[in-house]
Amino acid sequence: MRTAISRSIRATAALAAGLQTALPALAGVLALPFLVLLLPFAPSVTKPVRVLARLECARFALPETAHAEGGGRLRAVRDPATWRALLWLVGHGLGGTFLGLLGLALWPAIVASATMPAYWWLFPPESFTGMFVIIETWPEALTLPLLQAALYAAMVVWLVPLIARGQRRLARSLLGPNETELLARQVERLTETRAEALESHGAELRRIERDLHDGVQAQLVAVSVRLGLAARALSAGPETAAAGLVEDARTGIEDSLGALRGIIRGIYPPILADRGLAGAVRALAGDRRIPVTVRVPDDLPRPPAAIEAAAYFVVAESLTNITKHSTAVNAEVVVEGDGHSLRVTVRDDGQGGADAERGSGLSGIRRRVAALDGTARIDSPVNAGTTIEVLLPCE
Repeated sequence: MRTAISRSIRATAALAAGLQTALPALAGVLALPFLVLLLPFAPSVTKPVRVLARLECARFALPETAHAEGGGRLRAVRDPATWRALLWLVGHGLGGTFLGLLGLALWPAIVASATMPAYWWLFPPESFTGMFVIIETWPEALTLPLLQAALYAAMVVWLVPLIARGQRRLARSLLGPNETELLARQVERLTETRAEALESHGAELRRIERDLHDGVQAQLVAVSVRLGLAARALSAGPETAAAGLVEDARTGIEDSLGALRGIIRGIYPPILADRGLAGAVRALAGDRRIPVTVRVPDDLPRPPAAIEAAAYFVVAESLTNITKHSTAVNAEVVVEGDGHSLRVTVRDDGQGGADAERGSGLSGIRRRVAALDGTARIDSPVNAGTTIEVLLPCE
């Protein structure tokens, strides 16, 4: 029952918010004949309608359909999006206004009907009519208003949420993009994400090449030089000097192996294969100078390798940013998944103000996630910490 009431309250609030566009749309319905007549000569007359449509799409978090731009005056007449917007104007202006006011009026109507037995007798006999009910006797006063209140309550519980859902469906069907536009947007987004993936892949290859050239290769060259000097020293006789050179060469080989392990971890961390994402994330959190709380369910379905690696690098990069750039005292990593998608949330209580557009590691997180058709949300208000939320599809 409590769930039904809360659902009805949310639906009533949605209808009340809908009146902000329904009442101007009702005024637009009155001017609709003039809009249609002027459309071939002045396409800009539909701009107020498009503004209302944009507000309605924002209210329901719907993608806005694209309108025809340029191409002469007849382009607007031939544009299906324009006529769909005008059709929505009529439906929302008439239906949205009436149904929105009805949804708001039902709540006080319930109170008025339920309390009617307490005050009907104050009016002259045979003259009281309350909320469509004529009351002349006490038996009528004790039954009819309560039945009416129950009817209104049922309408609030069942009809109001239905009306709210109908408003959303009307906006989605008439103001949202059609299948062709959705497909075009998907192709455009895939083109952008694949380009970002290629750019990220190229940057990763250049990093590996740089690490191998400047790090491991230089160390191996130094080892080769030391071994050559050791060989000369051995041929000359003094074993003490040769032993020192051999020890230096052994140290250089260990350094090279450590560098190679670091490069391998940058490609695909072996800990993921050994301990899974949960163990790898806990290992990352344990290496930080600040306490990091890790929340990973025990029954987390194991995602594909590419998704698992992306989630690991998101956590690693986020924690690195916290260590380097944040004044945080605590951090938290939350990993959730249902087999269809994987959600990774990293938050801290630092100074905030992180900006992914300034070329920081956050832009790398976005590129890596976009390459897998995922989404990344970065919320970093100044002096209020930073929250990075990543959603990766697993199918």
